[in-house]
Amino acid sequence: MQAKNLQAVANAASLSGKYPAKTQWDITIPETCLHDMVMDAAARHADDLAMDFLGRKMRYADFSDHVSRAAQGLHDMGVEKGTKVGLYMPNTPYYPIMFFAALSLGATVVNYSPLYTDEELARQVEDSDTDFMVTLDLKEFHSKATSLVIQNRVKKMVTCSLPEMLPPLKKFGFYLTKGREVVSSPLRAFFNFAAKGKTDPKTDKDVDYRDLTSKPLGFDLPELSIDDVAVLQYTGGTSGVPKGAVLTHKNLVSNMIQIEHYFGDRPDRDDHSGVLKRGADARTLAAIPYFHVFGMMIGMIASMRMGSELVILPNPRDIKETLKAIDKKKPTLFPAVPRLIQAITEHPDLDRYDLSSLESVIAGGAPLNDATLEAFNRAAGRDNVIKQGYGLSEMSPVASSNPPNSLPVKNDTVGLPYPQTEIKIVNPADDNEIYNIGDVGEICLRGPQLMTGYYKNEDESRAAITDDGWFKTGDLGFLDENLYLKIVDRKKRMIIVNGHNAYPAQIENTIENHPAVAEAVVIGLSDDRSGEAAKAFIRYKADIATEDRPTDDEMRLFLSRFLNKLDVPKYFEVREEELPKTSVGKPDFKALEAEEHAKIKHKQNGPNLN
Repeated sequence: MQAKNLQAVANAASLSGKYPAKTQWDITIPETCLHDMVMDAAARHADDLAMDFLGRKMRYADFSDHVSRAAQGLHDMGVEKGTKVGLYMPNTPYYPIMFFAALSLGATVVNYSPLYTDEELARQVEDSDTDFMVTLDLKEFHSKATSLVIQNRVKKMVTCSLPEMLPPLKKFGFYLTKGREVVSSPLRAFFNFAAKGKTDPKTDKDVDYRDLTSKPLGFDLPELSIDDVAVLQYTGGTSGVPKGAVLTHKNLVSNMIQIEHYFGDRPDRDDHSGVLKRGADARTLAAIPYFHVFGMMIGMIASMRMGSELVILPNPRDIKETLKAIDKKKPTLFPAVPRLIQAITEHPDLDRYDLSSLESVIAGGAPLNDATLEAFNRAAGRDNVIKQGYGLSEMSPVASSNPPNSLPVKNDTVGLPYPQTEIKIVNPADDNEIYNIGDVGEICLRGPQLMTGYYKNEDESRAAITDDGWFKTGDLGFLDENLYLKIVDRKKRMIIVNGHNAYPAQIENTIENHPAVAEAVVIGLSDDRSGEAAKAFIRYKADIATEDRPTDDEMRLFLSRFLNKLDVPKYFEVREEELPKTSVGKPDFKALEAEEHAKIKHKQNGPNLN
């Protein structure tokens, strides 16, 4: 590889001449708070559409009014600077409304996954010191939140009505068909739903959103600092217990401005294709959950900064509705995780839908295999519609991505570091040793979007961030001669086979390039002969007959054409159902590891026949 003797460091000096035309690394980050910048954009785009939620449309002027009234209601409830306000719901217009209302008061937003169990929900409430919870009037959410109130873990709760945010016909249809799922349906008595299902106990700590926003306006917003904490973003937990990344207004504003400069439509751009549009020309498909840091930043914050219309979908697993939204609403931007992209390419009726409006699909959160990328590009009818990026909760979240135009997209990489973002590759065992271009090591990041630390966890914070401000990501990768970043795997996932470093993500990508394979997950198992050995779990495509599936030996032969022989899995297991995923759509290799360990333990303990 060229420049092999150069250190793997991407910074202002080394990136000179490698950025897209008229894109600068050394940009100025405004010293202002997040809600001010977004609400200023809302004022500029007051007459433009802000949201389309299942056909219910809201302009930016109306959005601003909702935010002001919600802030007044929260203020009257006792929310103030430093108060932790939890958002526990799927994507709806209430999410951005309550998000910016809380921030305007100096409160800290705590994002909660709609898929949390009661135990996970309670654990995060305790760890984050959440005092106020905002949720929906659907039983699956309201019951869990009410339980937290009754247990005095949460002081007060705001309940938002999902059907009240729908267009009139859909609102009536929702009550008619799903009234049992709503805590307080106006049609409940008429249809005698009360006799068929219990309602949650109503407490004086439960405030209806309509009551919350009915108060007259009349208070002064507090003075805030860019160093005030805006969001506690909990990590996915695939490599341990979830930790709360402390993200300040400065962190989130920095990432928003980095995205806008690198990817946004600017007057000085020579090529305006494939960039983030502004105002009436911009529509963002917000299918990724807002509780996920990627969805929060790209699908909400950065898009609203551009005055984009948010096409909000509450259920990302409903692929048919996602395809219908793309076909009918014509979004220009689609932030997506690989599993969602793959599910779209696997949908049997994909050819019936027009995806050509999509100018940029920003993929992040996990590796995207080559076959899925190519299949989606074909469906969208254009090359390089997908731009892969790289980010983490700790980085607010985006650290790098492929450029929108001017430079070639390197589909096997996650692109160049964002403005004011530095990357270096170091020895995983000694971060003082910087590796050379092309050598695989631990990825370290530095930039203004980096969190200040983990909430109430100084030990983990010191272990993750060096004294000179470098974040040790725990991810393995390398920089090529053009300083594009290639992700190889998580450091903790690496499998050592006879002293050889085997990377599960690389193996998975190669398996998924087999034309019969839908998805694969690889884990490491202890092995008496080689120390460790790889096991691959494979799900084949639905249209592949059982007799046409490759045998284990045929799969090994296929893989041996692309991988070192020590990378080829020793074991294979075929699954008929979708492989397990985390709440943010990443392959849940830890769940498969737990299954295997349970099998091994059961086998070792076996029945006593004596």
